[in-house]
Amino acid sequence: MLIKPRKKSISHLILESLYYRKILSFQDKKRYENQVKGFNGEQQFDHFINHSQQQGFVINDLFLSSKETNYQFDSILILNKQVNIYEVKNYTGAYRYEDGTLFSKAGYSLQDPIGQVNRKKSYLHNRLLSEGYSHKMNAYVVFINPDFYIYRLPPTDSILFAGQLERHFNEVTRSTQPMDAQDKNLTQSLVNQHNENYRPDNLPSYHFKELKKGILCGNCFSFDSTETRQTRICASCGYKEKITDAIYRSVLEFQVLFPEIPISVSTIYEWCGGIYTKARIRRLLNKKMTKHPNGPMTSYKN
Repeated sequence: MLIKPRKKSISHLILESLYYRKILSFQDKKRYENQVKGFNGEQQFDHFINHSQQQGFVINDLFLSSKETNYQFDSILILNKQVNIYEVKNYTGAYRYEDGTLFSKAGYSLQDPIGQVNRKKSYLHNRLLSEGYSHKMNAYVVFINPDFYIYRLPPTDSILFAGQLERHFNEVTRSTQPMDAQDKNLTQSLVNQHNENYRPDNLPSYHFKELKKGILCGNCFSFDSTETRQTRICASCGYKEKITDAIYRSVLEFQVLFPEIPISVSTIYEWCGGIYTKARIRRLLNKKMTKHPNGPMTSYKN
């Protein structure tokens, strides 16, 4: 049972917007491309778990924060007094396992994925124990891409390859017992603790004035479009969208990038490239958001 659907993280959304609105460094471009690849892999994992019709509670993209720690969990399955943690990796190619590290053919190394997920397991175990929950904890690294192989991998139950997922979830389904109140309470507690506004400290710097203005296509991220009276049509991929929806989507993008800047008609007019009238933008903001009069400067909030 899906309790918290998957969506792009704040970090993903910021990098996505900056990727098309300014010139990023090679490292930041690579970070964005890895975000896209990782998200695609997580969506493939979702297909497996949804297809298996799990009776347990599924939480996706959970961010938990404390004073000194922030952990992101790709997927958590809660059932039968136990918690399954799934760390999804969308790697490709062949690697060899050596002393807890994965090495590519070219010699590049990857951090031990089992150690990574086990740290999250320990953190979650201690956090839940302090809240009075004593669920059994299982942690798995899922290599979702079928074009991935590890040589010299010692026997382990902590790694699942794409070809093993169907059998894994079938076994989980066979062992499923009816959920009880404690499972439900734990699930709701975790969802309530989700830090939706978490922003890592190492995001690239950016300023409003330096970003390219205009509305990105909701499908291919092109700025180019043609229009009818009510519809915006992407000139690159043909994606069709109501103009009001496109403007509001751009408002939400602006909010993610600049949570500290008040939303006003003038600001959104400039952000959208000045292609729609302020009157049209004002009508949209009055309809979609809450108006906060402040003298000559009226702002809007969700």
